[in-house]
Amino acid sequence: MKYKACLLGAPELFIDGCKVLFPFQKAKLLTFMLIEGKSIRRDKLCEYLWPDKELEKGRRNLSNALSYVRTLIPVQMNNREVVLIKPSVNIARDIDLLSSVDSIPFSEIIKINGTFMDIPEAEDLESFRCWLLPKRQHYHDLFVEGLRKRAKTFLESQADDAYEKALECYELLAEREPYNEKIHGELVRLYIKTGQKVKAVDAAHAFSERVESDLGISSDLSDISSIMKKKASVSENTTAVSDDTPLSRSSEILKMLDFIISAESSGASSCGLVWGENGIGKTEFIKEVVSCLKQDGWESYYVRCTQEEQDRPMVPFIQLLQRLKCPLPQSEDIASLTELNYSRIAELVRLNVSVGEDNKKKLLVVENIHWMDDASWMILETIMWDYSTPIHLIISGFEEIKPTFMLRTTFESESFNKLEIELKRFDLEETGQICRAMAPNRLWSEKDVSSIYMQTEGNPFFIRELLKSGIPVRDGSGIISNNPFVSIIGFSGREERLFLEAIAVEPDHASMVNISKVLDISPLQISIICENIKNNALLKERTNDEGDVIYYFTHVKIREALLANMSVTRKQALHLKNIEVLEAGLPTCQYRKKDVYSLLYFHAHEAGLSEKELYWRVMELKQHFRVAHEVFPTLTDHDLLRYVPTLEDMGYTELALAEADKLMDSLMRTSVQKPELMRIERDLQILHGAFLWWSGEYEDADETLREGLRKILKSGETEDAIEACVQLCFLAIQNDDAERLSAFSNQAYLLSKKEHYHKWMGVALRFKGIAAILEGNYNKAERLLQMSTLLFEKLEKEGESYTVCIVAAEHFQGDAKLAEGKVREALSYYLNCIGIGESIGIYRGLGLSLAKAAFCHILTEKYDDAEKLLLRMEKLCTMIHSQKSGGLQGAGIGLSLMGLLSAKKGEWDQAIYYYSLAGKFASETKRAAWQAFLYWSMISLYSIGDIPENVSQLLFNKSPEWYRKELEAMKLRIGWKNDF
Repeated sequence: MKYKACLLGAPELFIDGCKVLFPFQKAKLLTFMLIEGKSIRRDKLCEYLWPDKELEKGRRNLSNALSYVRTLIPVQMNNREVVLIKPSVNIARDIDLLSSVDSIPFSEIIKINGTFMDIPEAEDLESFRCWLLPKRQHYHDLFVEGLRKRAKTFLESQADDAYEKALECYELLAEREPYNEKIHGELVRLYIKTGQKVKAVDAAHAFSERVESDLGISSDLSDISSIMKKKASVSENTTAVSDDTPLSRSSEILKMLDFIISAESSGASSCGLVWGENGIGKTEFIKEVVSCLKQDGWESYYVRCTQEEQDRPMVPFIQLLQRLKCPLPQSEDIASLTELNYSRIAELVRLNVSVGEDNKKKLLVVENIHWMDDASWMILETIMWDYSTPIHLIISGFEEIKPTFMLRTTFESESFNKLEIELKRFDLEETGQICRAMAPNRLWSEKDVSSIYMQTEGNPFFIRELLKSGIPVRDGSGIISNNPFVSIIGFSGREERLFLEAIAVEPDHASMVNISKVLDISPLQISIICENIKNNALLKERTNDEGDVIYYFTHVKIREALLANMSVTRKQALHLKNIEVLEAGLPTCQYRKKDVYSLLYFHAHEAGLSEKELYWRVMELKQHFRVAHEVFPTLTDHDLLRYVPTLEDMGYTELALAEADKLMDSLMRTSVQKPELMRIERDLQILHGAFLWWSGEYEDADETLREGLRKILKSGETEDAIEACVQLCFLAIQNDDAERLSAFSNQAYLLSKKEHYHKWMGVALRFKGIAAILEGNYNKAERLLQMSTLLFEKLEKEGESYTVCIVAAEHFQGDAKLAEGKVREALSYYLNCIGIGESIGIYRGLGLSLAKAAFCHILTEKYDDAEKLLLRMEKLCTMIHSQKSGGLQGAGIGLSLMGLLSAKKGEWDQAIYYYSLAGKFASETKRAAWQAFLYWSMISLYSIGDIPENVSQLLFNKSPEWYRKELEAMKLRIGWKNDF
């Protein structure tokens, strides 16, 4: 027998060419569900088709329906659990064609252009919709993706009928995706390509109206349709700019044409502004606009400002008058062009370019105003301020000149129709389109396109030059020689060149204060130099948080051009001077040295100073660890604003340690083992130990840190020994090792007390308090934590703020109360931590307080309050993602509680998800506290009745007695003497 099933549209089944009529609806649904899925669990079928029946009744109904289905197609059951069609039976399904939409005839595509199982009466069955809607969306997506792929294939083939065939696809896509702006935008573009401009207008209008009426939003497609509504001559103009390559700037040109023609028809003056960096294509853009307008009868007049003519007043406008053969004003008193009256020049220019009695359409184009002299500025201002007759302008320039233009011409308040267009660099996809358009004979891979994009950063000038040079891809030895910035830099004077070179030797951006010290010139002199350079569009500047001015090159090739032509002596001298300046100006604030250390490391590396390079690399790593790899760093409030929250960049840490190790090995082989070098080696060992405990390799971390501590104690450097002890304390907290934590916190405290390091005394007291909690000595813990708080409060009165340390002690006082069983007192501590933390932005440790406060709410049966806190914790974990998947932000504890609350609400899928994550964290880290919360939650879960059988099988791997036994063991490890 031959079977054929049509599921797209109204579902139909044909056996040997005859259509099957079903006696009742459920049998029909069951048949097509099996045909689509091939096998489905029996209980799932009952759930979808007979949700209102008890399980046994649902199974009987299913059995009755199957008895009919078996008369149509061979159906069997495996272990009475899974219903399936015999594998040997072949059923031709139209849904199978969706995977080959890009290759089958279009007539076949029309046949399968339907909604999956379009049975309106069946959609009222809510349970059946749970099966139907995801399937419907899946097959809809397959159809859309196939049509898009098919259209893309046609467009890439560049065949004569490629646009027509692609248009067929997009017409179907537009039917299936009525609100997709990209699809409808492409449909309009293809209508334009195929000369069906009326349809393009209709399609754009229909889409815009539909989106606005149904969704209440406006669409950019209305811009296209408004262009198409213009007279036929303008429509013809758009064909010149509707090319596939992004170099044509189609949408921007359409907007500019629409703007100018709309203003002309209304009789008002207009001014279109085109901003963009050097080489971005402003000249090409204006040429295309002018060319389109010329076909519509416009006359265009050019005023081009150039860098070479910048010191010659009014030359650009005088040259315009000369081209127009307009006689210049004559007077016996005038001895040179510089003595001409700018207002008279402005009057003559406006007379020639404004709309006169003949109503000719005229356009004045002023290009590169960033190179315009002061007298020409005054002419332009005068022209714009004269309202006697309408005038139409297009003005272009670098983005840096925009504020000056707005201020000098009072543009915002002028009675002009206004349009600003900022030309941007192209993205990777657009770069690929340009490459394929300019070099169609080459097979462009993603790697090739990416190489072009990385070398040009999407700048159209460099894309063109690179493709013209015949070196479309850098092969490792090929170097792009077409760097126009070499000649632009050549215009700079000696001081300007030195200033640019000082910026070029910096790794990314440069500080004005730092450059001022390096070059030994005043900031005022730097500002004068910078103003001259900005006219060449080489630099951008902005103010940072500390009030310093930061300089950036506008393109990466500027730095390349400077470094390629800089002498070795000049580079070395600049790097050495940077090191001298940075070392002399190191800030005193602990956590604000990291960026400076990174710069010192960079300059030492570039200068070839190996020992200095290693020293500053290790110093930078130590600051990185303090910021990124400590649970409760001793930060001040000011530092929090800058460094918290912080991403735990494990990849960066591992790479930096490996580079430092390599440099250390090289120095140890080639240099005398100086005391300073031995000290760096020891510091590096401590950092390795800290990285190991953070990575979860606790045993290796313990051995490494102990060895590093022994070396430090031999050298007698107390503060370094304290820091090593602190790392061992952190390691002990990860293992809930009370004995080790007590020993090393005592050692850190004694060393700190001996040398009067009060900050470290406060930290050590906090660790001693945590050790007392683990030992079950709550009175001692509370006393030690209060001592830590008092010490940091005293330090605050003397100067710096240590809110984080105070909050940390507050949190652990809550832990002591919770371990003792005093839930309400513990909750008040946690809520206080949350309040302080949120007020000053301590997000790293806040998750722990949120999770434990939620636990207190659950113990007092305030489930809604607990859920609110846990949801805040979950958002926090998502925001501050760590290598441990958010465990240190409270998720290691909170996920167990979230699973319990989800189970209490009957949200079983969520409960399974949360418990699986909680179990993963607990098993991977072996944290006793995390395991304790998980076991307590599982015991509480057992008290919930009516747990579905499939959920129970997934959640309960052990008996309640096993969980109780393990919970008691974990409570003993973490110092809990309560009976929750």
